[in-house]
Order: sequence, then C-alpha cells, then structure tokens
Amino acid sequence: MRINPNIFKAYDIRGKFPAEVNEKIAELVGNATAQFLCQKSRKKQVKILVCRDVRVSSKQIKDSLIKGVINQGSEIVDIGIGTTPFFNFLVSTLKPDGGIMLTASHNPPDFAGFKIRGAGGKPISLGAGLEKIRKIVIARKYSQTQHLGKVNLAPEESLRLKYLDFLSRGISIGKLQAVIDAGGGSASLFLPQLLAKFPDLIYKPLFFEPDGTFQRHPPNPLLKEAQQFIQKELARGIFQFGAIFDGDGDRVVFFDEQGNPVRAEYIFALFAAEALKKEKGLSFVVPINSSKAVREYIEENGGKIKISRVGYTFIRGAMQKNKAPLGVEMSGHFYFKKLFFNDSGLETWLRLAGLLSKTMRPLSQLVKPFERYVSSGEKNFPVKDKKTLLARVKKFYREGKISLLDGVTFEFPDWWFNLRPSNTEEIIRLVVEAKNKELFEEKLKELEGLIKNR
Repeated sequence: MRINPNIFKAYDIRGKFPAEVNEKIAELVGNATAQFLCQKSRKKQVKILVCRDVRVSSKQIKDSLIKGVINQGSEIVDIGIGTTPFFNFLVSTLKPDGGIMLTASHNPPDFAGFKIRGAGGKPISLGAGLEKIRKIVIARKYSQTQHLGKVNLAPEESLRLKYLDFLSRGISIGKLQAVIDAGGGSASLFLPQLLAKFPDLIYKPLFFEPDGTFQRHPPNPLLKEAQQFIQKELARGIFQFGAIFDGDGDRVVFFDEQGNPVRAEYIFALFAAEALKKEKGLSFVVPINSSKAVREYIEENGGKIKISRVGYTFIRGAMQKNKAPLGVEMSGHFYFKKLFFNDSGLETWLRLAGLLSKTMRPLSQLVKPFERYVSSGEKNFPVKDKKTLLARVKKFYREGKISLLDGVTFEFPDWWFNLRPSNTEEIIRLVVEAKNKELFEEKLKELEGLIKNR
C-alpha cells in the first residue's frame, strides 16, 4: 500500500476515503502518534484521548486507530462522538498526554482525517511535531509491544453536560427568534440540550439529525449550495438571524435577518466592542487579511490590534502571547481565551445570540459601521508557481508600503491588498479593499491580470 505524503497538511491529516485515508492509515497514524507522544514526554506509555465526528468514514476507521495506539502499549480514553471544540476542551481539562480527533472538518463527505493535540491541548501541526509523525508513518516504523494498552470508555453524556454548562455559564439570552442549520454535522449532538437552557429563545432547527453522509448539503457553510436552506427560511421575515455550523462544529457562518451572509470579522468586532465596555486597552488578534474597518473600529473603542498570519496555530499563538480574549479567521473560526485559546462554533453562537437579544437591533444595522471600504472578501485563484507570482507582484507594486508577514501585503493611501499562498491547497488567496468602488474595481482587475499573467 502506497502512502500519499500529501495527506499531511499544515495543521492536520486528511485525504480521500478510502483511497488515501483508510483503516491501515488510521492504524499507522495511531501507532505513530503514540510513539511521538512517548518520545516527547519521555514515557514508555501515554494516555491518548480519542473522539470522532459523525462522518461514516470516521466511524469506520476509529477501531483501527485505537488498535495502532494500544499495540504500541499506550492507553486510550474513548470519549465517543463529538465536535472538535468538545474534543479540544476535554484534552485541555482532562489532561491526557495527547489526543486524536477523527474528522475531515468541512471537507466533502468522501474525505477522512485526523487532528492531533499534545499535552495541555497544544496543536500538533507541521513544525510542531506532525512532520515527525509523518516520518514514522511513511517509513512504517510500527511499534508492537507484548502487552496491549487499555481502552477506557469515558462517561460521554456527563462530559457533554459538563461542556455545555461551561459554554453557557454567564450567557443570558432574552426573547429572540433564530434559524439554526446543523447540517447533519456533529454540532447536532449538542444543540438541543444547549438551546433548552434558554426558555425565551425560539428557533427553527434545520438538519439536527446526525448525517454522516451530509446528504442535505455540503459540510462547508461557506458554499452557496449549503446556504440555500437557511436563506429560504430567513426570507420569511420572522427571524432575527441565522447560523450554519460546519461538519465538526468548530466553524459557524452567520446571516442577518434578510438572509445576507455576515463576515466573521464583523461579528468578531461586535464581540470586541462588548468586551471593551468592561475593560479598555484589551488586545485582539486579527489575521493579516482582515478588513481595515474592523481594526479601526476596535481601536476607536479603546482596543489594541495584533496582526497575525492566517491559520489557527498562528492566531492561537498570538492570542497566548498577547493574552487576547478573542481572535478570528475569515473562514468562520472564532477563538476564545475562555476556551484555552481554541475555537468553538457553539460559544460563538451563544455570544451573538446574547448580544442580539440585549440590543434588539437588527444584525444588518449592527454591522453597518464596518462598511467603510469596498471589499472583495477572500478570492481564490488556482496557482502552481506561487513563488514566481509573488515576486511579480512585489516588483509591480514596489512603491507601496510592504509587509511580508503572510504572503505580501501592500498599503497605499486609498487602498490595500493581501495576496497569500494557501497552507493547504494549490491556490492563492486575495483580499482587496479601497475607499471607493471605482478604485476598487480598477485595482481588483489589475491584480487579477497579474495573477493570471495576462
């Protein structure tokens, strides 16, 4: 069996099931992770927490992953089925030596994958240990001990209740009507119990039944075909906002009362402003491709902005360094100091629902202050030779103020842009903002021409 090294991404392991990720790969990953964690902790055996999402593939490969761990002699704590944020919370609070989450996140149904954490919930990404796990897997350095490790079944229901109590602590939601699309993903296992804690909340549930094949719509809430159902409900005019969770519950995408998608960084700015009402001078972490309007708004409200590279390891690291209470990515990841600097779709939803029920103003009005610039959002272009493209762009715009923090960012008096290579795909991502529509269209066309080498 050939192992495709490309299944090892910047932050996780994932690929097509069963061609690239299957039972045999799962066993090798489990065994290699146990070896790596033993080496790191200088122990002969370690305790590894394992959780899976609702995907059919995750269910099929879980036993093989566990086999790989216990054959190495290490111990398994099986917490059953859950979201990635639930898994991260338990790795941080139960304090095993590490954990493996079986999930392909927002990828199509025919994908499978793994997210790996070390002691204290530290992400195991490339550069932080995943490259060592990859080396063990590719070389098939399988460790087999005479005495198998133990498999312990954790009290799944009580752990869920503990997690939901933790999330809802300090949250108050008054009268509110919302549409919530779980997409058949792992968030559907938590939402009914969580929402029942707020008797004044009225909500329309969409696809709350777990569906490991995602037959109703894709598990990526940013796709148009995933948004049609919630937009149809919001068009009825009786709900104040809507939300779609991704497949493993770490991302959430919001819609205003009219069914328009609301950018994640706008929601983040609202949260930051609320936090600054209680304490001025707090720092907030935003990625390099975030809107200048959001940065300006937070600073006007007494906050400080810390710019980070895009990617959860960079956002999380910048938050820890600056003791920031909040961080965000444009793809719908919201990070919270409260959650050990991890992301959570459910925590994000609770905070926005609480804010909206308190203000009783339409979401479309709340985000109006951020419409200071004409913005492209994030546009993706297939590019193989990213290095040559970036050199061409740097030469063309050499008179601007440049930052090389993540790809290239150029700032001019009336407009700016960021162009950065994807960490996980053969594409390049572009964000452009300008003070007026004419300038925006001119510069977007200019950049698209450079990218396509016209």
